[in-house]
Amino acid sequence: MRHPIYFAIILATAVWTVSACKHKPTMREMGILLDTLNVQATASLTDSIPSPHCEVDLEVIVISNKEYAPVNDSLLRSGILSPEYLSLTDKQITPRAAIDSFIRRYEADYKTFYSGIFTDESDPQSASIGYTLRTSIEEGKDSTLCYKAFVSHKQGAITTNYTLCRNIDLPRKRLLRLDDIFVHGYERGLSEAIANQLMKQSANKDLPSLRQSGFFVNSDIYPTPNFILGDKSITFVYVAGEIADRDRGEIQVEVKYSEIKRLLKR
Repeated sequence: MRHPIYFAIILATAVWTVSACKHKPTMREMGILLDTLNVQATASLTDSIPSPHCEVDLEVIVISNKEYAPVNDSLLRSGILSPEYLSLTDKQITPRAAIDSFIRRYEADYKTFYSGIFTDESDPQSASIGYTLRTSIEEGKDSTLCYKAFVSHKQGAITTNYTLCRNIDLPRKRLLRLDDIFVHGYERGLSEAIANQLMKQSANKDLPSLRQSGFFVNSDIYPTPNFILGDKSITFVYVAGEIADRDRGEIQVEVKYSEIKRLLKR
């Protein structure tokens, strides 16, 4: 009579061990520390009052652990700061130095360009520009850190807003691409899943109807590299005007992992 009980104890222990192996450490368990860099700068184009001006307002979250310095460098080079001045050199620099360098170049380019076209008769507001960046983070699938950058470009009376999403593999200390997540040849299956979900969201019954309603009119359906790796789904974020008329704004398409299980590497 003791053997069944003993077997049950071994089985329960084995199940617990397997479950424990599946646990992915959280940011807190990994000792990940975050810091936020806040920088504001204004540069006037002329000495007159009022003068056209350039405004930069940045709020950038970075990982302060020293071993993640290459991740911060990759993150800031991934389009979070635009224009991508950092691509002019491969030298790794600290986030603060990268931001300061970006602002100096941004202001210098502004003065070079607008000083050649602005006159005393021009409206100062028409030659004023602004760049605002806000960032946020959330924990995602399998010890990933989902990094969101909310960007606003202002040029005269026109303001363009968009969201950039990056995913940091914390254990491997790198940014993730779609090729890191999906098996070879995933593009067709993933595009079909995106189309199916987008049809549900827009109440279209088939692909021709989806196109007729204004989605992917002039292009094939594709998975954007701008995505969020959530706990139960991956969300593709298309900026305004990317796959539909700009007046539709930003479009997010959330695809559950259960629907694309065959395409996932893990």
